[in-house]
Amino acid sequence: MKPLAIFALLAWAPFAPAGIFSPNEPCPFEIAPDGAAKPLPLTVFKLFLNDRVAALQPNSPDIQPGTANALTFKGLAKLRSSRDVEPDRAGMVGLSADLLRLGHFRGVVELLKPTLQDRSLNYALLAHVSLAHADLGDWDLAIKRNADAVLDGEPPQKLPGTKAEQLKWMLKIDKAYTRTWLLAAQRDANPRSKSDDPDVLALFPKDPPPDAVAVVQQLVLWAPLDTNLLWLLGSLYLDNGQTMEAFDILEQCRERKMTWPKFRIQHARAEALFRALPKDAPEAALPTDDTDVPNPPLPRGWDAIFAEVNPSAFGVAIGAFAALVAGIIWLQIRKWRRVTRIARLR
Repeated sequence: MKPLAIFALLAWAPFAPAGIFSPNEPCPFEIAPDGAAKPLPLTVFKLFLNDRVAALQPNSPDIQPGTANALTFKGLAKLRSSRDVEPDRAGMVGLSADLLRLGHFRGVVELLKPTLQDRSLNYALLAHVSLAHADLGDWDLAIKRNADAVLDGEPPQKLPGTKAEQLKWMLKIDKAYTRTWLLAAQRDANPRSKSDDPDVLALFPKDPPPDAVAVVQQLVLWAPLDTNLLWLLGSLYLDNGQTMEAFDILEQCRERKMTWPKFRIQHARAEALFRALPKDAPEAALPTDDTDVPNPPLPRGWDAIFAEVNPSAFGVAIGAFAALVAGIIWLQIRKWRRVTRIARLR
């Protein structure tokens, strides 16, 4: 996405803070046996983040074909052309999640208005409409719908593409942090002065949980335009001594025109630490273990090609092919030399 397009989005977006439960977007986090999530490597996290930002501009060339974005418009067209046919509850969850990803917040409110009059309230639908109200700047309604979800909503027992332990973790962090996040984002939307720190930075009132980085990564993926939340992620990296990751994230905040005085101090500190690193320091965001890391969906057609590729076997095949080509070239050179010698003897 072009920088001007990103700045245009940042200029109007109220930065919706709430969970998105989508059957089209499996949870990318691996959950440890103790229930904590492992953070995504920075390269992988940035792929997801860039995809989320691009999706908020439907005509962006950065949107990968074959993802849910194109399917959403087909689903809407079908829904509008058949007034007598309504999607089931699971279909509503998926469709409202897709609409949120595309930035159709008022459409989510209108779509879910009849459904939410039902006594059997659905947690995911309440979370989605809460997010839509927040993105529209209707903070009081957003906070009310969030309270309805936590107090009266029926949590989803399963979500296609997401494991049970992943869904449990998503619900846990949504219940634990979304209300605090909503209240903080509401205050940060109308800051008292730029000398105050954003309230979102105080998301963890006590010591951060062991999986704080993963928690904030998930929150950022739910609200990809919330630069204050991105700043919180960079602060966590800096506190953990992850200099490269911290500088990368804080540099993104600077590119988004963040101007808080405390941010400038923190960004300068991260930059100084980054420049002091040895020249041969490893790349920041490369995975340091053999954990399988999910990737954003590939363009249609390529996913089928790469799905069955074994990286090690692929490397061996490339090496063998290169050796074969070199052998053929060597034989051709020998043949040419032999013909030249015979010609000279004649």
